[in-house]
Amino acid sequence: MNKLFERHPESYQLLNDLSFCVFDLETTGGNHKNDKIIEIGLVKIKNLEIVEKKDFLINPEIKIPEFIQKLTNIKQADVEDAQTIEEVIDEIVEFMGDSILVAHNISFDVPFFNSVLRRLKKKELENKSLCTNLMTKYLIPDLLNSNLNYMSRIFGIRHKKAHRALDDALATAELLIKYLHIYISKNISKINHLYYPRNRFELDRFHFKSDAGDIEQLDDILEKLGKVKTSHLVTLKGENGVILFSLPCVGHPDEKRFISEKVRELPWKTTTIKIFGPFIETLVKYNNLYTKIDPALRGEIFQFLWKTHLPDRKMPPREADLMNEKVLTREFGDFLIVNHLVPEQMIVYPVQAMHVKMQLVFRYPGHKKKLLQFINSKSQRLSNNKLKAAHYHPLLKNFIDNYLLDVKEKEGDIFIFKKSLPMQKPEDFINILNEFLAKHPNPNKYPKEYI
Repeated sequence: MNKLFERHPESYQLLNDLSFCVFDLETTGGNHKNDKIIEIGLVKIKNLEIVEKKDFLINPEIKIPEFIQKLTNIKQADVEDAQTIEEVIDEIVEFMGDSILVAHNISFDVPFFNSVLRRLKKKELENKSLCTNLMTKYLIPDLLNSNLNYMSRIFGIRHKKAHRALDDALATAELLIKYLHIYISKNISKINHLYYPRNRFELDRFHFKSDAGDIEQLDDILEKLGKVKTSHLVTLKGENGVILFSLPCVGHPDEKRFISEKVRELPWKTTTIKIFGPFIETLVKYNNLYTKIDPALRGEIFQFLWKTHLPDRKMPPREADLMNEKVLTREFGDFLIVNHLVPEQMIVYPVQAMHVKMQLVFRYPGHKKKLLQFINSKSQRLSNNKLKAAHYHPLLKNFIDNYLLDVKEKEGDIFIFKKSLPMQKPEDFINILNEFLAKHPNPNKYPKEYI
């Protein structure tokens, strides 16, 4: 924490001075008019630490539905001797005080609690509020699952009793504190940014700004590159967002040297580091940037990529000779699957159409059916010659194709297969995919190691 203060004192102080009350409701259902609160957990955060907590079992004075009893493990007998909401409401509101209210689904908790206050003819809450579920979607893009159980798992937060109010509130409080650290590390300057964080604090990208290509930023850029443990894209932009330079990276020592040269040479205004999971995803995203770079520099980047990633393969001839050259044959495969940056998520691409609009990001094993449906749909279009090929610059296309061949030959971390396997033998396909994943588990410790 001291290091965070030393590096970002103003941002640290801005958030350190705030008081938060994290709370969670367990109810008999979601209907404000008919359902009642059966438990409420509250956690107070000050100075970026948990300082106080309270938990109330509440007699709803109505029957708790069986599915709610199973979900929460709160039985009817547990609340028979508990206080009613009328008896504890003042203590709860007093504990909240004027703190910023926080929940993992604030759009449920605050309106439900306000409906209780209205029924009791008491003043509704006027506190500002934050939703850690919504913050999750802003701070960690491409996340398919943002429920509290999953977020606790990937952040290493203790959360033993899901759907119990205090345990949920404590897990949400720990998650909020981690997010506040992210805001501080990214130099938050206004409290309003907590409520509107889009395009400001995403955990998968880092921005460096300079009015005149200031090389004093170079040390900070190189330091950040040293901490990135997965594939990433470094992009330098000049006036009006013009792309001056961009390089897909994997953490090779020569990449820092190459990037350092360009940071010193080019009149950049913004440098961005965007992290990805698999290198092939970085290359697919890189395609749109590569065509915008100066042609002379494109050739230099191509040679660098080839020497760095394919030193054992013969470099191809001139760009003009690549226009009709076909590296991948039908025998190579029709689809490929790779681990995503986010744990438990994966990406599948048709080899012929490797671009963002044709990919599927899916959870595994939860989305097996969705995966098979995607493959079958694209396979039919492929068989009918209706799958539109992705357009790549010839140099980049040649590099990517040779990179894929190299990975396949070395039995690397890309699962490549023909469409006939999942279409004709889906069970065999799933078994082979499981064997591949056992050998190549997701190596990324994201987002835990990027705070």
